[in-house]
Amino acid sequence: MGDSRMRARRLLVLGAAVGALGVGPVTAAAQQPGRMMQEHQQQMMMQQQMQRLSQSMDRMAKIQERAQTMEQFMAQEMERLHQNPAAAEGNAEQLRNQERLHNMAQAMNDGAQEMHRAMAQLRTMMGEPGAAANGDVQRDMDQLRQHWDDVAGQMEESLQIMERLRDRLHVSGEGK
Repeated sequence: MGDSRMRARRLLVLGAAVGALGVGPVTAAAQQPGRMMQEHQQQMMMQQQMQRLSQSMDRMAKIQERAQTMEQFMAQEMERLHQNPAAAEGNAEQLRNQERLHNMAQAMNDGAQEMHRAMAQLRTMMGEPGAAANGDVQRDMDQLRQHWDDVAGQMEESLQIMERLRDRLHVSGEGK
């Protein structure tokens, strides 16, 4: 019995030593939930980023709509002035300014379309499985999304100024 007790004791000491070193299946099983939790958190962050990107894309689509509406309005105003030669002659400067504003609205519309396409490409990248796994890539994509959201804000402000110019040109054209 002494021998079997001694053997059991050695196995117990060996088991304790292996456990203390963190070697064996106990450690791998303990790490699995932590890894799964981290992956889940990364996926959740990526989903939130994609949701914010979708909001930015909606914002850009509205900018595009506003620019397109303004472009159409300016084209109608120019056509109205061209159809009335006497008014066009007296308002040559106004006509040139309306043409310039029309061109600006067209450029804003084109820019919004291109930004929307670029955002769609980023959304596709965000949806790829490897994107959430790489923290640096995820951070860079979120930084790009944030930058583009800032650009959308600047485009909205520019469009508001252009709309004020349009309104002032329209009012000054009616006064002549």
